Amino acid sequence: MIWEIDQPEDRPDGVDALGRPDPAYAAALGLIRAPFGRRSMAYVIDMLVWVVLQLPLWLGALPLLMKLATGSISPYGLVNHPDFVLAAVMAAVSVALSLALTIVQWILQARRGLTIGKGFMGLRSVNVRTLERPGAGPVLLRALIVGAAGIIPVIGTAVILASPTFDSTERGRGFHDRAARMWLVDVKLGLNPYDEKRMRIARKAVKAEPVRERAERPSLATSTRPGTTPEYRPGNRISAGVLGVVRSKDGTPDAGKDAAPAPAAGSAPVIDAAPGVDESRRTPLPDRGTFVPAEPVGGPEAAVAVPTSAPAEAPAPAVAPAPVSPSQPEPAPAPASRIGLRFDTGETVVLSTALLVGRDPDPASTPGAEPTRLTDESRSLSKTHALLVPTRGGLELIDRGSTNGSAVIHAGAETPAVPGVALPAAVGDTVRLGDRLAEIVVL
Repeated sequence: MIWEIDQPEDRPDGVDALGRPDPAYAAALGLIRAPFGRRSMAYVIDMLVWVVLQLPLWLGALPLLMKLATGSISPYGLVNHPDFVLAAVMAAVSVALSLALTIVQWILQARRGLTIGKGFMGLRSVNVRTLERPGAGPVLLRALIVGAAGIIPVIGTAVILASPTFDSTERGRGFHDRAARMWLVDVKLGLNPYDEKRMRIARKAVKAEPVRERAERPSLATSTRPGTTPEYRPGNRISAGVLGVVRSKDGTPDAGKDAAPAPAAGSAPVIDAAPGVDESRRTPLPDRGTFVPAEPVGGPEAAVAVPTSAPAEAPAPAVAPAPVSPSQPEPAPAPASRIGLRFDTGETVVLSTALLVGRDPDPASTPGAEPTRLTDESRSLSKTHALLVPTRGGLELIDRGSTNGSAVIHAGAETPAVPGVALPAAVGDTVRLGDRLAEIVVL
């Protein structure tokens, strides 16, 4: 039996299962299609450069060739003409320069996506699937299609130049572009796909999924009705066995259903172990009789010899202390939210105070800030990269003159930080430190 293992398909980002590029992905990266006006001007500039290189041929050799074509001189006369050597040299110069131009343009467009005209107009060619360099084969195929269209004078070239307007995906790709799987983008107004650093950051920002915040769990100290003072009303008995008295709002004992009935006059006191229990189930105190003092030793005479003191006054009736209303417990304050940074590696840094971040930040450069080392395998972070200051609902980013810079990405738009100037950022924004990305979250 032969087992077949499906190998994972190596499909680049922004391409569906059928291999078709997604225009929305390229737009999310910040790539903009080349406008038709500048695209046409780039073609005109490339043609003008080619025309300039043909001037030696046209000025030096073309007049002599015209005489041969009209029959003014014979082939023998052409070879022996005094200007033949000069014409041959001028023609060779034009051919050599044209060949050199063709090779240079071919290599530049295959590796850097530009020609002389595209360089002046701020345009670049990329592979429409990978958004990278197109390669030598597609560039050659595209050039052959454009050259073949020129076989039909004027009309063929006009159709090729107008074909980008027929693109149903609205990306401005002509017949020759679609055949070669190429796409022209504007690097003046959009992202330059050949800027590897910016392109890598843009891919990370588009590919990163929003991190789901953890739901805040209820606490025993959290009031179920925020903003209101909880009412203190203890029951008759709690689990610890402590008796409680139900009181009304004004602090006096409540004579409701939970209050124990007052004992009748002359009845035996009872142990109020369970208020509200039936009287028949209460246990009366045992009758120990009346206390009689013992007779002193020595008889009644000894008792007379004992000096008597003045009769003590009857004690004043004890005044019951005023009931004290239990203090209303204040609701526990809700825990204050903290701002943090969740980096692209999954690491989370709490921003409770000003942090000085970098590969090895120098605390002497910013007194009062807490130096925090960040792991960076690509070494895109500077030694002392930036200062992060927490604010209400976000933070302030202050670049410390880093080599690769810092920025704040809000709604897909990146705002670079000027060294020494505070750049505000809110919760949900992304902070870029070199090549590192960190989302501002609430912990």
